[in-house]
Amino acid sequence: MIRRLLSGTQPQESHEQLLQLYWNRAEIKQELVRLQDERRALQEHLRAQETATARALEHTRVLEEYLGRPEVALHALVYFQLRALWRHASARLARFARQLHQQQADRERHRALIEFDQARRQQLADFDRRIQEARARASMLEAQLKLMEAKLARMRGFWNYARRRELSEEMEKERAPWDAAVTEVTDLSDDRAALEAMPPPDFEGVSVDGRRIVNTAVIAYAQQLTVSLSGHGLAMLAKETATKRLLDVRYGGPEECTRIMALLRDAFAQLQEDSEELAGLKERTDALRAAASYRSDADTVPLTDSIGTLPPPSSPVSGLETANRAGVNVLVDDYWDLYRSLLQ
Repeated sequence: MIRRLLSGTQPQESHEQLLQLYWNRAEIKQELVRLQDERRALQEHLRAQETATARALEHTRVLEEYLGRPEVALHALVYFQLRALWRHASARLARFARQLHQQQADRERHRALIEFDQARRQQLADFDRRIQEARARASMLEAQLKLMEAKLARMRGFWNYARRRELSEEMEKERAPWDAAVTEVTDLSDDRAALEAMPPPDFEGVSVDGRRIVNTAVIAYAQQLTVSLSGHGLAMLAKETATKRLLDVRYGGPEECTRIMALLRDAFAQLQEDSEELAGLKERTDALRAAASYRSDADTVPLTDSIGTLPPPSSPVSGLETANRAGVNVLVDDYWDLYRSLLQ
């Protein structure tokens, strides 16, 4: 013990223990801060969930009271069926857009592969030509060197010493171009092999023109859906459910509500048919592409005033806002959640 005290070992160990305690304390404080932050985040999340739950319960209570009133319950049925029609048509539009996007991407990817293969074939043909020329040049120089070597071998005797020396120097001069030609053949062959083994580049996505092609077809299909569902104003009524609350709508008397629900059944049957009716869509798409204009060369969504306006329904149903009877611009009004389906 006395020896350790004299050697100073004990103070050194105490110093290390103090440092270890300090670092342990710092780590505990950091962990405490992290746990406090996590606790506050969980408390905020809990308060948000409690608020959402209270709001949902209140909404359920109001809905129960509303549906309990016979004179307005039919309006709720019409309202939710119209919302279902909107979601169903929106889903059809989104699926149509995804299919077009995939088809356009496949076409452009295939075209890019063809262009890459054609460019590589041209480059390989150029390499073949250059390799053939370099080989011919190397063969010619090699033949000249062999002739000179044969001539040198025939020069015997001391009287040909000067001539042999002169021919040897000339051969050294000719050997440098031959070495260069052989090296060029090797380098070109290596470059050709690397080019032949090069994989095609990654597909960078649909081009601006391709996205415009897809978008105009999707807009035309949105117009087609609007036209097919606008005979009795169903498209506009379905659109209003995206912005109006249930408590704010009225669709006339019981007979009118029953008539609207009958129209909705026909509309659902029309949308759910496996053989989707797309007659006239190509003509509508071609006309839209011819008329569409864009703000800049990089924009893929046409200007709203360039796509035209659809006529209002010929026989609007009760409850349809008169402001909507001027016509429909599917981009301005975002019919069937159109902007979600467009490629930006």
